Amino acid sequence: MNNVQECSLKQEQSCIPLDDEKESVEPKETADQTPFRTYRIRFYGLFLIALLNIVSSMNWLSVAPVPDYASEFFGNARLTSVNWFSNVFLLTYIVAGPVSSYVFDHHSIKTGILLGASLQTLGSWLRFFSSYVKNDSGRFGLAMVGQVICAVGQPFILNSSTPYASLWFSPDGRSSASMVSGLANAVGMAVADLLLPAVVLDSSDMWIGFLIIACATTAVLVPSIFIPLKPKTPPSYSASTKMDHDLPFHTAVLQLLQNRDFIIIFITFGIACGLFSTVTSLMTQIVTPYGVSVDDAGFLGAAFIIAGIVGAVVVGLFVDKTMKHKLVLKTFVPVVGFMYLALLFVVKEDNFSVIMVISALLGFFTFSLLPVALELSVECSYPVSEAVSSSMLWVCSQVFGLIFLVSMDALREEHGVPENNMRRGLVMATGLAMPLMAFVAFYTSPNKRMEIEKRNRVDNQTHVSRIV
Repeated sequence: MNNVQECSLKQEQSCIPLDDEKESVEPKETADQTPFRTYRIRFYGLFLIALLNIVSSMNWLSVAPVPDYASEFFGNARLTSVNWFSNVFLLTYIVAGPVSSYVFDHHSIKTGILLGASLQTLGSWLRFFSSYVKNDSGRFGLAMVGQVICAVGQPFILNSSTPYASLWFSPDGRSSASMVSGLANAVGMAVADLLLPAVVLDSSDMWIGFLIIACATTAVLVPSIFIPLKPKTPPSYSASTKMDHDLPFHTAVLQLLQNRDFIIIFITFGIACGLFSTVTSLMTQIVTPYGVSVDDAGFLGAAFIIAGIVGAVVVGLFVDKTMKHKLVLKTFVPVVGFMYLALLFVVKEDNFSVIMVISALLGFFTFSLLPVALELSVECSYPVSEAVSSSMLWVCSQVFGLIFLVSMDALREEHGVPENNMRRGLVMATGLAMPLMAFVAFYTSPNKRMEIEKRNRVDNQTHVSRIV
């Protein structure tokens, strides 16, 4: 009788939930029978990462949508000097990007996020306080110091989504979560392109734009303090074994540089994102020589970015469900090349609607590649840490972006027809984008992380069936 009661008690206990929290439990286990789980709180951190990336882009483009007013605000500074407010973000990334990877791997993702958000808050307020400096060179200098501090903080925010997705999300949600940084950055660009021309009506209003960005950056910093450190249980096999596979930073970088497939993704992502950053930063300067107003140029930038957001969401969900990363890569890269070719031919007077369509298509296909490239960089280099591989991609894009920005500015035809046109810069962009279609054809790596997780899932299912 006692044995029957004991057996009944054990059956009742087995029906008690493991946790009072509402969470999704994946039907798979690790080798030691620890279930993988995803927690709803993961969306809180992802939402904050998105907001931080939005304000980060606003800090980056704090003067780009209104270059003429900014020039006047800083004592009639040359446009080349004003463009360095964008360039400094790209230059600083070369150093700050690897540092952010080190912080994520050796401390925590939360530590890196808070460090980046704090730096951007400090820098944005310094830039605002430059409005009170009467001396032109002093005003420019203080604003640039603030911009540099914001720039140092950017990699800690931009690089966070891929390692955060790996830490908190299951395999069928990682691609969508990984695209948040690029997607939210695009939203921030669109906000800057639309907001700044609306509030900065002349040079005397520059302080208003600086103030709005500083307030927004501060408002997002505060709730970021409450981002959870890590989940109580891992969401996937790769997350559960991450500590076993961790490599020293220099060893991981060396492995990446010797990986042919990673180099293909590295260069493709770098050129595609670098060109995107350059064109969006200089869109106003590209189209205004042809009679397009500053406000309409802002709408072009917004169309570029909004279409990109749609593309990234649709393609991110598609690859999460189908795992067709390589198909998207080899299909979309050629389309991007032809869109730059089309942009070269449509940028002319009285052609605003066609420029709008090409800008939207270019944004759609370029942004669709972001989640795909980020995931493939991890898949082809596994078990190298996601923080290292994704950081390398963003560093490459920022370096190329800086080179392209400086080059397009140098290619400006000040005395051309029309004056200050950037047609030669668009020729350069086309010449860089078109060859990528041949380059990605050589990408052949299997999805190593996905295959290991799939093999582990099959092994566990076999183990469970044997027990039953």
